[in-house]
Amino acid sequence: MKDLVTWFGFKRHPFDKGIKTSQAVDTGPLRECAARLDYIKRRQGILLLTGDPGVGKTIALRRFVDGLNETRYRSVYTPLTTLRGADLLRHLNQILGLPHRSGKSALFSQIQRDILESHEQKGRTVVLIIDEAHLLQVSTLHELRLLTNFKMDSCDPFILILAGQSDLRRVMDYAIMEPFAQRLGMRFHMGPLAPDESAAYVRHHLQLAGEHEPIFADDALRAVHENAFGIPRRIGALAEQALNYAMFADKRTIDADMVLKAQAGQ
Repeated sequence: MKDLVTWFGFKRHPFDKGIKTSQAVDTGPLRECAARLDYIKRRQGILLLTGDPGVGKTIALRRFVDGLNETRYRSVYTPLTTLRGADLLRHLNQILGLPHRSGKSALFSQIQRDILESHEQKGRTVVLIIDEAHLLQVSTLHELRLLTNFKMDSCDPFILILAGQSDLRRVMDYAIMEPFAQRLGMRFHMGPLAPDESAAYVRHHLQLAGEHEPIFADDALRAVHENAFGIPRRIGALAEQALNYAMFADKRTIDADMVLKAQAGQ
């Protein structure tokens, strides 16, 4: 039975999503995102981070969190965004490690008090990351807006990062969302990779996996970029499909035609 790792002499699967953030290839979009995250870390407040699926938002957030000083920052992450109203408050209360409260008002007050005390008394700023935020209902976004109002809206004692697909950017442009949009400290839309970055992305992952000789020809790398639209997750998936195609064809190098056939499932 053929195995991709054995066939190409890899140490591991090259496009495993469990890659360490320190090993992530340093692309332009990732650097730009890191600069915005660093800005909101210093400024505090709300960052709206959007981008197409697979563009690299999560690896950027993982790298950001990995770089936080745990004595000064307390990061909390959730992708559970289909909850509404009090259910979301209960969820936030739970992941913050706070005592159970049944009433919405009690939950709201307890969460705000914990965030404020953490910042002012313990010297630790809460960094709340809400992933898949494009799934949040408008009414739930309003609940989050109210949660960011501290001391009669005179301070930003924590960092809220709303990360989601491109639809979230459009939602924030609705007239009904104007009060929330005005609270945003920073917006950033993460774009795809350039052709040379896509090629570097594939080569980097192959080298990390233990590539001995070049596997993808230049025309194959161009085909991967064009057919994956420069989106890292799609690049990795298509490159792995091409590797599998080559393995079952008893080949150890890949050209553009093989990439196209792999994508078509031939």
